[in-house]
Amino acid sequence: MGNKSTVKYITGSFAWGTVAKLLDAGIKFLTIPFLLSYFGKENYGLLTLAIATNAYMALFDMGINIGAVKFFSQWIVSGKYDLLHRVAQTNITFYLVISLLNSIVLVILGTWGEGIFQVTSEEFVTFRYLLYILAIFSIVHWVTFVFTQLLIADEKIDFTQQINSIRSILGLILVGATIWFKWSLIQYFLIYVSIDIFVTISSLILCKKRNLIVSVLPAFYWKDFSIVFKYGLAILAMSLFQYTATQSRPLILGVFSTTGIGILSEYRIIEVFPLFIISLSGMLISIFLPKTARAIQGNNRAAIEKMAYEGTKYTSILVSVLCLPVMLNAQELLTLYVGSEYVHLALWLSVWVFTLILYLYNSPVASLVLATGRTKMLVYSSAIACIVSIVINILFCNTFGVGSAVVGYLVYIIIQMSFYYFYFNNKILGLNSFKVFKSFVVPTIIGLFTFLCVFIFKLKMDSLLLQIVLNTGIWFVVYISCLFLFRVISKKELFLLKSR
Repeated sequence: MGNKSTVKYITGSFAWGTVAKLLDAGIKFLTIPFLLSYFGKENYGLLTLAIATNAYMALFDMGINIGAVKFFSQWIVSGKYDLLHRVAQTNITFYLVISLLNSIVLVILGTWGEGIFQVTSEEFVTFRYLLYILAIFSIVHWVTFVFTQLLIADEKIDFTQQINSIRSILGLILVGATIWFKWSLIQYFLIYVSIDIFVTISSLILCKKRNLIVSVLPAFYWKDFSIVFKYGLAILAMSLFQYTATQSRPLILGVFSTTGIGILSEYRIIEVFPLFIISLSGMLISIFLPKTARAIQGNNRAAIEKMAYEGTKYTSILVSVLCLPVMLNAQELLTLYVGSEYVHLALWLSVWVFTLILYLYNSPVASLVLATGRTKMLVYSSAIACIVSIVINILFCNTFGVGSAVVGYLVYIIIQMSFYYFYFNNKILGLNSFKVFKSFVVPTIIGLFTFLCVFIFKLKMDSLLLQIVLNTGIWFVVYISCLFLFRVISKKELFLLKSR
């Protein structure tokens, strides 16, 4: 289990994660108009409201998800399968409690929550049944987390993404069957939620096959589980500050801006592209964590430094490939998406996407820090960055408009990165911060230089879509060629990495 090539594991996991997310996004894009037309605007709105209401329950996770992957990974590599099995079964107990709380909240909302939602009495009757369905399947939803955590810890994240892809395809088939057989909204939703059973059973079978769990019966080894729980609480605190820094931005614009509510529309418009990038690259921490947890557990300096330096280099290249094409084609993308009247937002879109470069490239080092379990300073740094970014957003919302949210986020990331370079890299991981920075800045500077060259001589065509494809293609070829030309990457190096 520990012999899998790092590069093959990371590239395979990311590739399948990308396939799963693109497939899910594409199927949703394809099916939403059909569901909207079939059920009607009001009923489809009830479906959306039910799913959104249940989404808030994700906060109940309390950071256990990351903590479980970290410790499961370490116990697998050290052969502590008895401890793994005890904590996995206790984790099932934990999630059963969470699912019970989840169900109680949903039943309460479905029974006495009519006045909370802006729906008619007739619509609320349907909405009530949707919440009840979610309550019934809550156990399946939450317990699946345990099996997924075990598989990710065992470096089988590609399998979890393959299962997610199949789930998306089943969702597409369900939409066709619903329209063909003229099923009601409640019938559709019942089957839609029950598809999770497929995910649960598939994940459980592989967990049993790989000796990751011996029984699905709840257990009560709380002393063993407490290490995961305490770590999860620290992750929760850090996540709350990160969540606040992100989600408070449109709220601040709405409260403090004097330009009207239209500024929120501008925010939502430019938010779409960064969110898509984050959805693709946000899985990097989950991919890296099993590897970094094992390296930290064994105090394997070679593996730690390889992840920090080489991992940062390749992640920087990947992030550049995701982000720079959006910056290159910002005006064209906005024109295609919402019209030429919003082209003035291209600058802030580009700044936001550039901020993602400064943030996402650090995923290997961030996963190493998480693997150490020394999270106190992560909480402090997140809190400081969160507060400063909120203040900046408030102070400049009437100067920069929607740009104040972007600038606030940029400052948030700069503060976070400063803590890594001046504290985490040296004090926690014993790394050379300059080497980490070099691993990031060299491929990124080459990416920015090639970006400027292509941007200055950018092709102009009648078809904006064709223009985007050609300019992106030209930049990509030039960028990859320069990476080989300046020996940032080499065919020999790639061959050696693949063979490890």
